[in-house]
Amino acid sequence: MYVHLGGGCLIRATEIIGIFPVKNNTEVYKGLKNKKGGCYETEDLSENGIIDSIVLTDNKMYLSAISSSTLQKRVNQNLIYNNGGNNG
Repeated sequence: MYVHLGGGCLIRATEIIGIFPVKNNTEVYKGLKNKKGGCYETEDLSENGIIDSIVLTDNKMYLSAISSSTLQKRVNQNLIYNNGGNNG
């Protein structure tokens, strides 16, 4: 299943390594290195310039205006659909 990160960007839920709240403090995350030791390719999806969260995949860092809690809910919703519902 796919997760909408904002700005018309959809990625597979299984590609997501982590979702982090930033509240426009992206400087903290600029030093992160990917598995190969290089810098992440960054894609800014914040159409209005306000960055609320960062989504990491293996090779890319997405800057999103959507809150980390909303994105996490979308990922969880996809997991429930993929696993046949919440039969707890």
